[in-house]
Amino acid sequence: MNNNFNFEEERDEFIKLFPIIKQDIINEFPKMKLPNHIVDYITTFLNSPIIIGGKMIRGLGFIYSFNTLISKNKNNNYNDKEITISTSKHEARVIGWCLEFLSFFLVTDDIMDNGLTRRGEPCWYRNPSPFNPSEYKVGLLAINDSVLIESFLFFLLKKYFKHKSYYVDVLELFRECIFYTATGQLLDTSSLHQKRGDFSNFNFENYSKICIYKSSYSMFYSQIKLAILLSGGKIIVDDEQEKTIEEELIRDISYELGIYGQTQDDYLDCYAEKEVLGKVGTDIQENKCCWLICKAITLSNDDQLNKLKKHYGLNNSLDVSIVKSIYNEINLPHHYQIHEIDKFNFISDKIKKLSEISPQKSEIFLHLLKRLFKRIK
Repeated sequence: MNNNFNFEEERDEFIKLFPIIKQDIINEFPKMKLPNHIVDYITTFLNSPIIIGGKMIRGLGFIYSFNTLISKNKNNNYNDKEITISTSKHEARVIGWCLEFLSFFLVTDDIMDNGLTRRGEPCWYRNPSPFNPSEYKVGLLAINDSVLIESFLFFLLKKYFKHKSYYVDVLELFRECIFYTATGQLLDTSSLHQKRGDFSNFNFENYSKICIYKSSYSMFYSQIKLAILLSGGKIIVDDEQEKTIEEELIRDISYELGIYGQTQDDYLDCYAEKEVLGKVGTDIQENKCCWLICKAITLSNDDQLNKLKKHYGLNNSLDVSIVKSIYNEINLPHHYQIHEIDKFNFISDKIKKLSEISPQKSEIFLHLLKRLFKRIK
């Protein structure tokens, strides 16, 4: 593990940067001659848990990755020495916040899922409207807010990195990440429009695709690719014919971490207390293709499977309790615990293979894996 990296200290430094980049955004509005009530509205949602209320896995994970690579790679590829290490750390924190701004997906995700809470607070679209809180909710205005947050991400990239030789590569990585995540969101929410009781698409092949595109790219693959690029390394290519063994392992481990983390989310959605999780789990009500239902289908007898088809995807407490009772009948929590350990060992083996080629990159992945293992929220 990178012994020079103190997570609590870095988290404090990371949070200290947020008011600065927030002000960078707000300072643009006078140039646009926006009225005060619009500026106040934007300021309100920038201060909401949408941006600053999460676990900051993307941002802090990237900073850890960058710090590990830069400290182990003194002879970087910046021949013109365009940045110093101290400046690089500041820039890394800006990139970290840009990764956190990918939470704009959560705003529309909550609307599509009819979510109640997010990060311990009402979902943004359920908040009283800053324009007229006594009469209106934010409602569908949140869709435009999501687009605004995405635009702020690219505004910050331009402000801080336009002069860098790697600027275009950084832009492409973020565009790629958004493309894949949006595709994953569609895969995930498509089950809302499928015929209820039709489990033909509820299998681990489809589930893995959802996890890879919805979670793996934005949570893991993008951050490691950005860390390699900003620390002076060569950008990872996605062409199968050009990939090296190292790049294949980095991709595969990133994919597996995303699947692993999403499986944990699925389990916690059903079994975690809402006070701990920070939101009310609704996967059963939303007819989601999640790990629990995919596994339950493989374990259930005909009677149990028919009950699942009858009650899964209905939004009332009785149907949800019937589904959960079947989960308990087939001892699904026990199967999940076995799966979590098996998956941990499987990913650990891949990381070990990577360590033979690149010890510092394997160190990053091992750190990420250990932070995921047995998490409770």
